[in-house]
Amino acid sequence: MYEQFHLINGEHPWREVSAEGYIDYLARYRKGGKIIYFNFSLARELGLLASNHPSRMNKKLEQHVLRTFSLQIVNEYDHLNHPKIVRKSLKGRAYMATRYLQLQHENKQGKTSGDGRSLWNGWISNDGKIFDLSSCGTGATLLSPGSQDADRPIQTGDESFGYGCGRADLDEMLASAIMSEIFYREGIPTERVLCVIAFDDKTAIGVRSAPNLIRPAHMFRYLKMGLHGDLKASIDYFMKRQEKNRSAKFEPSGKKRYQDCLEYLTRNYAKLAAVLEEEYIFNWMAWDGDNMLAHGALLDYGSIRQFAAKHNKYRYEDTDRFSTNLSEQKYWAKKIIQTFAQLMDFVITSEKKPLDAFDDAPCLVLFDESFRVERLKRMLWGIGFDFSHIESLIQNHEEDVTSFQKNLDYFESIKTIKGEAKTADGIDHPPIFLVRHLLKELPRYILKEMKNGDWPHMPAEPFCELMSASYAQDKDLELTKTREEKAAAFQKNYQKLIVDLNPENPKEILAVVARRSSVINYEYRRTGDGLTWIVNEALKPRFRRNRNKLQEAIERFIESQILIPGKWKPIREEELKGNSLKARLLRSIQKKLEIYHENI
Repeated sequence: MYEQFHLINGEHPWREVSAEGYIDYLARYRKGGKIIYFNFSLARELGLLASNHPSRMNKKLEQHVLRTFSLQIVNEYDHLNHPKIVRKSLKGRAYMATRYLQLQHENKQGKTSGDGRSLWNGWISNDGKIFDLSSCGTGATLLSPGSQDADRPIQTGDESFGYGCGRADLDEMLASAIMSEIFYREGIPTERVLCVIAFDDKTAIGVRSAPNLIRPAHMFRYLKMGLHGDLKASIDYFMKRQEKNRSAKFEPSGKKRYQDCLEYLTRNYAKLAAVLEEEYIFNWMAWDGDNMLAHGALLDYGSIRQFAAKHNKYRYEDTDRFSTNLSEQKYWAKKIIQTFAQLMDFVITSEKKPLDAFDDAPCLVLFDESFRVERLKRMLWGIGFDFSHIESLIQNHEEDVTSFQKNLDYFESIKTIKGEAKTADGIDHPPIFLVRHLLKELPRYILKEMKNGDWPHMPAEPFCELMSASYAQDKDLELTKTREEKAAAFQKNYQKLIVDLNPENPKEILAVVARRSSVINYEYRRTGDGLTWIVNEALKPRFRRNRNKLQEAIERFIESQILIPGKWKPIREEELKGNSLKARLLRSIQKKLEIYHENI
């Protein structure tokens, strides 16, 4: 029944791109692992399980999963200090730790950086689609920042050097599994997690999968080093994979093939950057193209989080630097596209030009336009309009849409008087207003107060109070003349959008918007802090004792956070009653959401 697991054995076509693009490591079975989360829907999509396999773990399935993925590399430290390990319990095939750019490394050409705690398990094909699989937390490699700081091989588990122990924390891996699956089901391009294997020392192995796990950083490395042949082979590999997976179609050959790919990437990155900004999703983008999948999707959830409002002053603090912020993600996504333009030109001409030679590349104009339009679409979706409404407004009333966006941006951007403050993992200057609250309640207010077709307008004071954050102080909420004018303009432009769609019967549109907005702007949505506490609760011994029930509760939480009208499955009151493990955990989850729903 589970014979497909045997196909995941370390083989991978990336090896054929360049012999210098990875380090091979033998691996041994790591004992003591228990599967705490398994993505049954993804396993069926990969062809690892039959389509009718129940969503329950059994002993035989667990054995296959652990044999395939519960691995620890035999690294350079082991060869020097534990030769017996090298001779015992080794898998018969080597696994790749791939090389790519990473800004944490002193060398900026990718000579020392790459998979510092991961290995590539292999690939699998099912139903005409190819998927990559790699595991995080499988041991310390020579490509970690810590290994370079130590200037010697590091023993797996040694935490003396930052980003060098080779392990992954259990809470980090489970949070990554939950958040990535929510994003995937909401249509946000992302990797997914197949399983999380937990160990008694609170470490874990997280197995990620995507149709193409190559990052921009894999290819940019060859660009920075000026290796034309390897660079061409890497981009050709990427394009062929996208074509095989029916994700893109390019000209069969010649210069136009690479230009098609650049346009494809430009549109993808612009749309992703717009989605991240409108959905308040923080992702540390940078020049290296490390924390991204090459086709424009999310990767590495260690620093990814979703905010309740526009915390565009939040910066994650790494060991020696602060991250970019929410509003700067567009800049770095565009800079990645500029680097792709440099890359494609180098491949086509065999001449590497400086990056600033592409400051005015046509793809950057396309990026700006694609970003602008996608932001408008995402904003309209957040208001509660459906796809037909959105298309109509963009095509026929774009000026009204843009005017409303300016009003929305104004309220999103206002910060607390208290100023910048430290957070648990960085710094932030919190916004005063949670605009999602207003977008949820405003259509209900209008429908309730509308008499004889007269459109009601909420006074400025309750208008602002409706969306004020609980942490906002009286001074933050002082009603200025500008705020009064902006509150009136906001409602006037909101009315204009509704009437644009149906001048004769705007209440019909309002009713649709009210229903949809109540789902899209659901108050108790996951945030970074909220998810952290939820995972901590789920990992308590009393909940881990029955992993099938734990799995059910996690799956139920994921379903309740797919905030798409028609797909949303909120947790019902009756599910919270009783003393079953699932009910107790769901009650605890609900409590954490209520406490942390305004946090970062």
